[in-house]
Amino acid sequence: MAVFGRQPHVIRVGANTQGVFSEVLDRTLPNGWSFGLPIEIYRTKDGKAFDGLGVPPDIAVPISTAEDLASGRDSAIDKALELFAPKAK
Repeated sequence: MAVFGRQPHVIRVGANTQGVFSEVLDRTLPNGWSFGLPIEIYRTKDGKAFDGLGVPPDIAVPISTAEDLASGRDSAIDKALELFAPKAK
């Protein structure tokens, strides 16, 4: 969350993140089961939280599609490389 609102703006390419940001308090019950409780909420400067929803990309690109896996490609990296390619003058 620390990079939100900073300059220069970072362009996020791909899909939403998993939406898991909080530190977790781990506990074990007497019967041996274990569980974790989120103990914080990280927010942007304007108060927005992304827990559960994830951080959205600026440019949405499907990741790990069957076609990408079969061909050994990564569509998000391909898109990022396209964005950084020198523009013809």
